Amino acid sequence: MQSNDGREVVFISDQVALDEACENWFKLPALALDTEFVRTNTFYPKLGLLQLADDSNCYLIDPLEIQDWAQFVKVLLNPECEIVMHSGGEDLTVLLTSLGAVPARFFDTQMASAYAGLGFSLSYQALVQTVTGKELPKDQTRSDWLKRPLTDLQLEYAANDVCYLLPLYRELTERLEQRGFLEYLRQDTALQVENSVSLEQPDNWAKIYTGVSNAWKLKGKSLACLQALCVWREEVARSRDRPRNWIAKDNELFALACLSESGQTITVSDFRNCEELSKELVRKQGESLLNLVNAERDASRSSHNTVNPPLSPRMRRTVKAFREVVLQRADEMDIAPELLARKKHLTAVVLGVERDGKPGWPADMAGWRRGVLERDFDDIVSGQKA
Repeated sequence: MQSNDGREVVFISDQVALDEACENWFKLPALALDTEFVRTNTFYPKLGLLQLADDSNCYLIDPLEIQDWAQFVKVLLNPECEIVMHSGGEDLTVLLTSLGAVPARFFDTQMASAYAGLGFSLSYQALVQTVTGKELPKDQTRSDWLKRPLTDLQLEYAANDVCYLLPLYRELTERLEQRGFLEYLRQDTALQVENSVSLEQPDNWAKIYTGVSNAWKLKGKSLACLQALCVWREEVARSRDRPRNWIAKDNELFALACLSESGQTITVSDFRNCEELSKELVRKQGESLLNLVNAERDASRSSHNTVNPPLSPRMRRTVKAFREVVLQRADEMDIAPELLARKKHLTAVVLGVERDGKPGWPADMAGWRRGVLERDFDDIVSGQKA
């Protein structure tokens, strides 16, 4: 079998072949990588196929036949080898949860295409067509990648999904060097790797509650209860390898936290009388949740944190003013405005103004973006105070 660009497709389904290939890959300055996985009824994605490409061949690795990934992990961790992926966020999660490692160096062709002025959030197929003129099929994206044997169409799709990455990498690297944006991309990909790792660390699960709708309405012990409930769900979902919503939905956790506001001992009857709680949740998890909610009620701890409420009209006006700056600066830089700052980023900056009297800069806005926007944002805030 050959890939769409005419390279030989090499199948790797045994340990010896993988280890031999890893010896060669370890010496390379760049290696293209993609994953196919299934995540329909599990918490963790299940790796179904691993695709790689160098300048000679495309490789399809059957992870169901490989027991020892030590040599491949060495390739990922080699700081001299840049791993090239397209829209690699999910791939990073798959690599981390399946193999226990993420690349030491990572180049994302989707991010790079945005910095090159080709468009924001371009699909791999669209980028290949834009740069090379080649058309690639998309009809296998929903395949069952865990079923064996894989079909010829699946294998062809998988090979094509990786075969153009190195040519794209070289073309985009050259364009970004010419535009002076290569270091900006490096900052973004490094942060993406850092974020993918932090999401798997238990210390960060305590922040999940901030994403629950209406959490801003809770204070003190009820907010602490919601936080504990979200951590509980995360632990159960991961231990049972089931989606979070299969354990408990956000609105159910919020309802449980609201029950704790009464200060009274919560009973099973309270659960049964709560319309937001499903009968299945009460039946399967009632005892655990009852113990947790009552323990939080009795605990001395009370959350001193607050979750940000919806923006006030004044804050929305500030977001709008910031957005105008973003549009102007993005036009001057010839990049998509979304690459410079999205609404959630501007909201975070405005919340800093509300909290501290000056713009706050979240991690994904603290690098080059802050340098581009800070003076204009400060001027807007100063003008509002005048």
